[in-house]
Amino acid sequence: MPDTALLRVKNLKKYFPIRGGLFSREVARVHAVDDVTFDLMKGETLGLVGESGCGKSTTGRCILRLIEPTAGEVWFDDKNVTTLDKRSLRHLRRDMQIIFQDPSVSTPTTCAATRTSSRAASASASASPAPSR
Repeated sequence: MPDTALLRVKNLKKYFPIRGGLFSREVARVHAVDDVTFDLMKGETLGLVGESGCGKSTTGRCILRLIEPTAGEVWFDDKNVTTLDKRSLRHLRRDMQIIFQDPSVSTPTTCAATRTSSRAASASASASPAPSR
């Protein structure tokens, strides 16, 4: 089996400008993705995990060039994605995709069951008539 990665990401960066002042000049930058590098071999699966706002979706969007990366290289199936024209990129995207995780599915079932039982217990307690004396 060849040693070539199906997906190779090298030094990927995405900075968003913060504009301000009288002429809306760039006064700072948000470093959404800063120096991400990895190789993904054929048959492997990669999951990006992290806190909300850490750049997971931005990384995926840069890999597909749904947004343009600030710097870095993305290679998919020996094609440099970062230099492809629009037509070639559209054709290549048929073989690439981001799968966003549904948060309702990702909740551990024990947590969901515990929350559901505690809600049911408090609802039944408030619905019960107070004992008469």
